[in-house]
Order: sequence, then structure tokens, then C-alpha cells
Amino acid sequence: MISNYKNRKAVTLVEVIIAMLLFAIVVAIGYTMLNRTFNSMERQRQSLDTLHEARDFLMVIERDLREMIEVQELDTLFKNNLFDEQNALMYKLVIVVPSRDGKSTQKVTYTYEGPELYEENPNVAKVVYRQVEGGVKKALVTKQMSYLKIWGTDGTIFRNREADETLDKYQKYLGPHYYHPSNPYNDGLRNLEKVKGVEVQLCMHEMFDSEKKPIKQRTFVTRIYSRVLNSKYE
Repeated sequence: MISNYKNRKAVTLVEVIIAMLLFAIVVAIGYTMLNRTFNSMERQRQSLDTLHEARDFLMVIERDLREMIEVQELDTLFKNNLFDEQNALMYKLVIVVPSRDGKSTQKVTYTYEGPELYEENPNVAKVVYRQVEGGVKKALVTKQMSYLKIWGTDGTIFRNREADETLDKYQKYLGPHYYHPSNPYNDGLRNLEKVKGVEVQLCMHEMFDSEKKPIKQRTFVTRIYSRVLNSKYE
């Protein structure tokens, strides 16, 4: 009888250990699933933040550029190679637009504040501001920005690159139409007063890893032609 009792006691202990192991496995699986769910929700939040800021910024700058009467200042990084990754990084853009009452004009200034060359620095934010002459400077892009590029153009509506066209040949087609104070092409756009359109390229970080390092970007590109300076396109 004593032997049978001890056997039953040992079986009960084994059952407890198995139950604890099963519980630990269930908890581990549950934690993993919850962690994945939270990470997925965080990625969705980051993506929505990116889309929200980009949409609001593009809506505002497109409205300003369509009403643009004149480009007074375009402070960007100018490179002779149109496709240089640092070409056209924007630091300041000053344009003249009609006032809201339509009776006068006003200056609108866009400025960038942040690390030089838009380098990634977790301790320094990259911010784009908009300020109407006499008004308050307002931040439009405050987080998750990789870079903002601005090109001035002569208003030409560009064709797409042909399938068999080399990048160098396509650049020679585009180059004369983009503003550059020392545009190397003979008929190149060097006079800021002749800028009739603006190309905007905004790159936003859409996803970060666990160490908050960007791992995925989304780029928004738009070309805007002033209604006043390009009435033939209306």
C-alpha cells in the first residue's frame, strides 16, 4: 500500500511540472503574439503619421505654388549632376503670391532647420517651416522627414524617359530646363525670374526598427505650374 501511495504522489508531481511547462509555453506564445500585434500597430501609426504630414505639407505648398507670381529666392544645394542625391536639397524658398483679399501681394517663405545636408541625427529634428510675410512661422513637417528637395523649372511639361534612353542622354534633355545659377548648358535656365514651375520631392521615413533607426522610406513627388506664369496650361 505504501508503494502505491508513493507512485501516485510522484505522478501528481510530474503532472504539476507538465502543467507548468504548458502554461509557460502558452504565456510565451501569447506574449509573442501580443508583441507582434503592438509592433504592427506601431508601424501602422508611423505610416499614418507619415501620410498625414506629407499630405498636409503638399496640399499647402501646392496651393502656394499654383498661385505663385514670382520666385524671389531659391536657396538649395546646386549640383551639376541633376541626379546627384544631394542636388536640390532645400534650405529656403521665397515666393510672392496674391493676398487672400486679392488686393495686394505677399511673400511666403519656406525654410528648413535641422542637420546640415539633412543628415540623420536622433538628437536634432528636421523641420520645415512656412511663414507668410508679417505672420507667425508655422512648422509643417516636424518629424519623420528624410529630406525635402526643390527644383525651379521653366514651366516645361517633361516627357518620361524612353525605354532605350541612357540616363546621361535624359539628363541632357532635362538639364537646360532646371534652374541653376550656373547652369552648364548653353541654353540653361540661370535667371530666377524665368522660373515658372517648381518640382517638389519630399521623402519621409515610414518605418523604424526597434532602435528607432529608419528602415523604410516613402517619397512623394509633384510638379506644380503657376497659374499666372503658365496660363497656357490652364
